[in-house]
Amino acid sequence: MAENNPMSRRQRLIGLAKSTRDNYIPKITGSVTSLASGASKAFTNPREVYDEDGKVVLPKDTRIKLYPTYTRKLDNRYFVDVSGWISAPGAMNRKNRVMMSVIKQLMKRDNQDAELENAYLPTHQVHHKESESDNESIQSVSSDQSISSVSSPNSDAVINERLADFFAKSIPNTEIKITIGSESKEEEVIDKVVMTDGYGYFHTTIEVNYKPSAIVAASVVTNTIFAIENIMIVPNSGLGVISDIDDTVKLTGVVGDKRLLLRNLLLQDFEAWKLPSIVKWYMDLSKRQDVSFFYVSNSPWQLFPSISEYFNLVGLPKGSIHLKRYLGSMISSLLEPSSSRKKTMLHKILRDFPEKKFVCIGDSGEYDLEAYVDLAISYPDKVLAIYIRYVENSLSVEDDRRILKELLRLLAKRRIDVSRRESEAAAKREQESVQDIDLIDLSDSPVLPPSSSSSASSKRKPPMKPKKPTNLQSNSVLREPTTAASSASSTSPVEPTPPPSSNVSSDGNSIIDEYRPPLPPRRSRMASRNGYDEEAESIYDSPGFMELEDRDKKGAEWIRRVAMAITALKHTNTQVHIFMDSDDQFFKSSCNKLDEDVRVK
Repeated sequence: MAENNPMSRRQRLIGLAKSTRDNYIPKITGSVTSLASGASKAFTNPREVYDEDGKVVLPKDTRIKLYPTYTRKLDNRYFVDVSGWISAPGAMNRKNRVMMSVIKQLMKRDNQDAELENAYLPTHQVHHKESESDNESIQSVSSDQSISSVSSPNSDAVINERLADFFAKSIPNTEIKITIGSESKEEEVIDKVVMTDGYGYFHTTIEVNYKPSAIVAASVVTNTIFAIENIMIVPNSGLGVISDIDDTVKLTGVVGDKRLLLRNLLLQDFEAWKLPSIVKWYMDLSKRQDVSFFYVSNSPWQLFPSISEYFNLVGLPKGSIHLKRYLGSMISSLLEPSSSRKKTMLHKILRDFPEKKFVCIGDSGEYDLEAYVDLAISYPDKVLAIYIRYVENSLSVEDDRRILKELLRLLAKRRIDVSRRESEAAAKREQESVQDIDLIDLSDSPVLPPSSSSSASSKRKPPMKPKKPTNLQSNSVLREPTTAASSASSTSPVEPTPPPSSNVSSDGNSIIDEYRPPLPPRRSRMASRNGYDEEAESIYDSPGFMELEDRDKKGAEWIRRVAMAITALKHTNTQVHIFMDSDDQFFKSSCNKLDEDVRVK
């Protein structure tokens, strides 16, 4: 009977440890002949990837992928960025089958606790579950995006195709020859040899003195393994659009149930990712002169084939694409939130194009706002605007629209303040220009010396003698009257009534000099710690915000994030907007405003 009882979590962990000890350690420490053959395991031992001459041995099906990058021109020279990855297709070995089974379970389980427990199952149990689930098709997403039991015969094939690069085997420490082609046949082309890193990636910038036409990357060991990518020359002037990808130009579902996120990435048709209003907006922006697009995302490069196919399907403007390296953990790579990974690439783009003005577009599902604010502060007057797409259920646990309304109010007030400051600055410049003209008198009238009366009146008067403070004056009025005085007057002296102030003690004696200036108001600890201004401090100290923090921490956090952004951008002209997909007026006005800003600045 005890054998039929479900295993506890502790028993499962023990089983996992035993399985690891019994199954994996002997394979790692055993002889080389005990290792399974095949391309997917050819790189388990570093000694297996080199021949007797010390050259890298590449599988016949090795492939090189070049990613879309940009080329910039500076002083009649071209700087070509090159980025790519070299790998071999991975076989569906035991490890990959287990990973596939875990992903399927993550998408099918009814609650998150069951999902996490499934990841800790002992290997033999996962394999048993996998054999049962191999004959099952993946459930499809219903119209309301709930987890349904409807099966699709092609779902396994779709998942395998989209996960192919995750299962591929990276080829580290191999030499790649990069050749930059020329539009002119007379020019002698330049090449450079680079080494792939520990994960098979390579990135370099090559300087040439001719107009480049294409990038060719070929293996030094086997020249039949190569790839070609067209050159994308980006002008130094004009407008640069830096855009996120997930939930900004394609519907991914980063916010909410992670099972739906996996389904959207691995099962959903590309057409379902489309955000029509965003695609139209981008196409309208691309019609402007000298507009360049830079797509910077937290997605791993292994999703590039899907992203590229989606871009071609919906007609998004061409641009350079910058994703993150995949370091071997598939689930964490797909589900982990974005943090500061984009920072390096964002700063590189602005450094490479010092004459461009930029707009940054992201969404409220991640931390795009903070990344773009940091960029605007680091490069003053280069970021014209920050646009944040509103993602449903990303602002509050209670009432998303209420928080959105408050954020829009704060940002509208910020725009009014910026407009007023610009008007005041313009008026001040105009006034200074008039004063500068009046400083020099070019008339023919002689300058007469001042008259004696005027000179006398112009003499400075002595300063007024300050009145002696009351508490330093003689207390004779408070003394008991003498006998003579009392006989001369029938009225008794009236003692002065102390002023109703906290500076006077109960016995009428002054504690603090009434002429001492009052103490400045105390700044809250939060303000002094984070450098908030008075306006932001008034928000945090308000009863409404304190109540919101207790009831809706997510909403309070968003108000704090926007208030901090407003404070950080206080001395810049960068505008921040949060927009909705249905706001047609925003898309129209933003294009007109950008035309004006680029033309003026």
